[in-house]
Amino acid sequence: MFKIGFSLLALLLIIINGHSWIAHKRTLPGTDSSFQVAVNRLRHPQLNHPSELARYPRLKGQPALYLVAIRKERRLYVISGHQVLYIVNARINLSPATLHINHSRGNQIFNQNNNVQQVGTNWLSLSQADTFIEAPVEVNNHRVHGNWLQARYHCANTIDVSKPDAYWLQDLPAGTRLVIK
Repeated sequence: MFKIGFSLLALLLIIINGHSWIAHKRTLPGTDSSFQVAVNRLRHPQLNHPSELARYPRLKGQPALYLVAIRKERRLYVISGHQVLYIVNARINLSPATLHINHSRGNQIFNQNNNVQQVGTNWLSLSQADTFIEAPVEVNNHRVHGNWLQARYHCANTIDVSKPDAYWLQDLPAGTRLVIK
């Protein structure tokens, strides 16, 4: 009786672990522990607040620094080596590609794509022509506020992040790789 109960328990544990492994298999190359810690620090998206509760990590001097943007999750992952440093809530309006951060950056930018006019702050230029990471301020002369991820507008060729996150991302070194999935 003990052997049968122990065998059933072991089988149940194997099934649960297998299901968990399949369910949590991600395309993100960071370690599971650093990913889980970063997810636990996330806060509800607000335009005027950082994405995480933790302080921003220093970007200069980080080995193998790169970004992964996952459209379905609406997140931009900042990764150093195999460690997730920070998760940024983001609205990704770009198709899947591999881009790089350019030297160009600034305080304010005006975009017009497909009859959508957007004013943004703290912008970074990407290697593809007319693509930016920015914090949206106005869209079609309407002020953006609160949870901008739920807004109905769609300004092509941008990655929209919160104002504090955009300001922090301006410290990214030029040439940093950005993978959009």
